[in-house]
Amino acid sequence: MTSTPPTRSRTRPNRGRRRETLATRHVPNGIGTLTVTLLAVATIVAWWLPGSRWSVGPVAAIASFLLALGWPTLARLHMPWLAQAVLALGGALTPMAVAYWKNLDIAVPLTGITLVALVAATILDAPAPRDHSVGHTSEHWGSTSLTAALASSVTGLLIVTSGSMWVSLTVHERWSVIVPMAALIAIIAAASARSGRSAKAGVVYAMLTGIVAGLVAASIAWILGQTSDLLPVVFPFIAKRFGEFVAFLTLGGVTGFGVGFAVSVVDALLGERAASAQLANVLGRGAAKFLVAALPVYAMIRIGGI
Repeated sequence: MTSTPPTRSRTRPNRGRRRETLATRHVPNGIGTLTVTLLAVATIVAWWLPGSRWSVGPVAAIASFLLALGWPTLARLHMPWLAQAVLALGGALTPMAVAYWKNLDIAVPLTGITLVALVAATILDAPAPRDHSVGHTSEHWGSTSLTAALASSVTGLLIVTSGSMWVSLTVHERWSVIVPMAALIAIIAAASARSGRSAKAGVVYAMLTGIVAGLVAASIAWILGQTSDLLPVVFPFIAKRFGEFVAFLTLGGVTGFGVGFAVSVVDALLGERAASAQLANVLGRGAAKFLVAALPVYAMIRIGGI
């Protein structure tokens, strides 16, 4: 009897390892953090320019384009190119409209119009309705369901719309000082969110480092004398009892907590779903973290009556 040549058993693991390497080749996650950093730095630079409400808008538009480009792979759902174009266009026009009208209220009707166009673009490209409970198919229900596609598109639109709040913060001189603070916190929170071994640990790290970054940013703003317009309305009870500097530090800490939480939650939700780690995927996730960073800041200002 002849034995099986040993070379065959040796070559199989080699081929398997090669296939595994090709299948798991991915873009480094650091590119996502780099995306947040570049967008945040561009926002700080735009904030220093005259007429900052016009210069911050294009930064939000670029972030919206990156999110629209990578959203299908982030959500792992089919999204027609026309719907992607509508999502990017809405993210570009809404910030500029906020800059022109100097009020975030204009974003509401524009978001409604964009939503109608987005739903129409999604439905026009949708396949015929199917009963997913009958038969066996290799396709996952979520990748072919029109309902899932619509829900995914609306979620992407909400994230894109939140980018207009960066512009809204620059419209009012009293709020404008918070823009570079939030941008700096977003950079640090995005970097720390990836350092945890799990998604929960990343959220905790981002919130803690966000608080520290907020305190540092508030101190820098105080030293540079950029707080005069905001001081009269920042936590008046704390300012009266402990001093204006403590009140502004409190504002920085609360801002850091909110931005860190928002950035880390988006990273955890989209990161766990993003298995392919394509370039558009990573860029879109970074853009999403930048866009939502302004949401807790604006909410804090409006709720606090600042």
